[in-house]
Amino acid sequence: MQVSIVDAFTRTPGAGNRAGVVLDAAGLDTGAMQRIAAAVAASETAFVLSRPGDVAVRLRYFTPTDEIEFCGHATVASFHLLSERGLLDRAGHFRLDCAAGTYDVELEPVDARHSRVWIVTPQYPWRESPMPLESVMPLLGGTAEMVDRSLPVLANGHKLFVPLLRRDDIWALAPRNEALVAAMQPHGLRGVFAFTRETQEASSMTHARFFAPGFGIAEDPVTGSAHGPLAAYLVNHGVLRLPEAGGPVRVRAEQGDAMGKPGRVELEVKGRPGALERARVGGAAVTVIEGELRV
Repeated sequence: MQVSIVDAFTRTPGAGNRAGVVLDAAGLDTGAMQRIAAAVAASETAFVLSRPGDVAVRLRYFTPTDEIEFCGHATVASFHLLSERGLLDRAGHFRLDCAAGTYDVELEPVDARHSRVWIVTPQYPWRESPMPLESVMPLLGGTAEMVDRSLPVLANGHKLFVPLLRRDDIWALAPRNEALVAAMQPHGLRGVFAFTRETQEASSMTHARFFAPGFGIAEDPVTGSAHGPLAAYLVNHGVLRLPEAGGPVRVRAEQGDAMGKPGRVELEVKGRPGALERARVGGAAVTVIEGELRV
């Protein structure tokens, strides 16, 4: 089976978030896809089920242990590889079909060889945290005093968003994974996205880590599916402001530095104050390995 290894949200091999991509997966059943994802052992592997000329690109995503509805970095990796192979134009608007739904994807050329992949990611209703900070933070290896009380702790889909005050506190977190999974499971949560406005680079807006033991991933280096909701969160709570005249605003987010795999996610929000129309994430990628996998 032909498999490509692509690092997403970076142009530096070994940085960002690594994804497996299988371009010709139409003949594979679910069991075969799961075995391949386990053998690849990236946080996610994407399987392209569509054929050249199809109206939409159809993807399925697997962690080493489970199928998931959507994966941001594996989508970036897949569209990067399709474009690099000449199976998609380097510029244009496309449709992604996956278990989470149908979403718009844009390829935006950034130089003569590379394109940035922009994805409108799934958005779920926000809800108050079903878990008190006094129980969540010790399970993450931190304390409630680390939390930025000027922003709310909220759940979105299977993820809990926790704002912290300092980057050093983010780096100091060391979750107790089994206990964290047991505490989250009754509330429909599978991961914690901890972020701060104290960044590595002055040009960035946020710095984050994502702990996802409920997905079989102790820590995900760079998480596109979390940064789409984060972009909306930042607008909803006045951190990222939309212009009165409308139009898109772009900022940058950091993740992966604490793992030695720095990645950078572009965030784009569009609309007017009080009327967010769209939030999407963008990222570059680099193909690092092409090979055959025997399963």
